[in-house]
Amino acid sequence: MKVLSFGEILWDIIEGKKYLGGAPFNFSAHISQCGAEAFIVSRLGKDTLGKKAHQEVIKWKVDPSFIQWDETYPTGTVDVSLQEGQPTYRINTQVAYDFIAAEELHEKIKIHDFDIFYFGTLAQRNPVSARALQKIMQDYTFKHVFCDLNLREGHYTKETIENSLKLCSILKLNHEEVQVLSSLFYREPLSEQLFAQKIAQDYHQKIIIITAGAEGCYVYYQGELHKIGAQKVKVKDAVGAGDSFSAAFLFKYLRNADPVEAGKAANRVGGFVASSRGAIPSYSNEIRELLGISKTHER
Repeated sequence: MKVLSFGEILWDIIEGKKYLGGAPFNFSAHISQCGAEAFIVSRLGKDTLGKKAHQEVIKWKVDPSFIQWDETYPTGTVDVSLQEGQPTYRINTQVAYDFIAAEELHEKIKIHDFDIFYFGTLAQRNPVSARALQKIMQDYTFKHVFCDLNLREGHYTKETIENSLKLCSILKLNHEEVQVLSSLFYREPLSEQLFAQKIAQDYHQKIIIITAGAEGCYVYYQGELHKIGAQKVKVKDAVGAGDSFSAAFLFKYLRNADPVEAGKAANRVGGFVASSRGAIPSYSNEIRELLGISKTHER
């Protein structure tokens, strides 16, 4: 299984400590833990944090071949504060991942047969990186295109969301984002069922996933909405939980083609990460068994 993600690699600064993050990187590291071959298109500053991030990318067995280097803009950082384990973010702008250059995308992407292409909205806030994303979608073909919206206040537009909806075959968003999109596109609050029906009809997604925190998730597939409950966990740090959910869902879905079973596994993995410190904790034996990860794929 080969996976290419696009977007931000950055440092989350939580309670004075630095954790490598950014949803596309977190996702890549998690799906690498599952046993997939993970690649990422991103851009780092030629600075200390950039060099350290590059080392961490390799450490987590994510292929860095498509990471670009920027001599002008610094490596991305985010100040994260936690309230009862739930994160709030202050995202710095004018950083390296805002300037992913379309002209630096390597021709050797073509030699890979990627099963999944993953992207979100944050790296599209700058037209430079947005053009690079569009170029990838124009030049290459993927079996599945997965969009995890990950809306961050002040860092997206209606146009960015609409462009993202048009590109993806699998859409993931959370309950709050359902309300945002309902207001933006349909001018009224919608239930999960009606929202999923309308979005699938208008933008032709094969699967729509709506995460609901401790309540679990909803999976809309073949015209039906399935509610999948989650086990209760004591939340320590929810940073990265959604990204691990995405990775687990896709890994299981591509192995057994059952979105509901994939949703159940994804709930378990997301809960495990939320009950751990940091965005990319090493998986427990229980999680590895759940995902069917062989010993050869352990970190």
